[in-house]
Amino acid sequence: MSNIYYEGPHYDRRYATYTHDIDFWCDLARANGGPVLELAVGTGRLSLPLARLGLDVVGLDVAPSMIEQALGKRGPSGPPTFQVGDMRSFDLGRSFSLVMLACSSVCHLLSDEDAVSCFTAVAAHLRPRGVFALDVATPAHETARADGVLKDRFRYPDPASGGDVAVRGRRTYDPATRCLTDDMVYTFTADGRTEYAHRTSRMYTVGHLRPLLARAGLRVARTYGDFAGNRLTADSTTQVLLCTPD
Repeated sequence: MSNIYYEGPHYDRRYATYTHDIDFWCDLARANGGPVLELAVGTGRLSLPLARLGLDVVGLDVAPSMIEQALGKRGPSGPPTFQVGDMRSFDLGRSFSLVMLACSSVCHLLSDEDAVSCFTAVAAHLRPRGVFALDVATPAHETARADGVLKDRFRYPDPASGGDVAVRGRRTYDPATRCLTDDMVYTFTADGRTEYAHRTSRMYTVGHLRPLLARAGLRVARTYGDFAGNRLTADSTTQVLLCTPD
């Protein structure tokens, strides 16, 4: 996957301060017990803390660079188990008490067919009383910034030099497909060179997800509007769904 946004070392630095959801996922994993499967695991931001709780954790990601970075952070052996795989179609030959799809990663599923395929694979890997948990940003919160204007987005330390990486981006949204497009310019302050990244995400509400989950034999058992367990309202910027086999 040739896209700097999905390169493990850069992703790690970009999300180094993204910690506000870790306690939620740790508490959920403790309550459900292991084993735990995290889809779109990235560089192990969540799976590594879960494994430190003594849980059996498996992390799956389609980007080899992400898995390589995660393995480097984990060390030569021990949990979590990290492997390359596509969340739209996977068969791990085992079942799990908790399957996680965090950090709005459901938005990488760009069609109903992709979503149902993913959810069907999840259902096949869930234990009878297992939980499929996912969070996704509220569409209105994400699309509010889709004005087509190139502007400063974020900055993080360059993993390969002493400088920073400054990122500018242009965001657009197509209501017909519910697809949000980010075109980003990465500038390396150490030498001034630039790289370009393109990312497409599909927006989902709980209302969009319910029928797709149902087609896979899953139902939404509980929703939250944040990682503190507060009620989901029209003003919530995050949607957290806990799903169980039908």
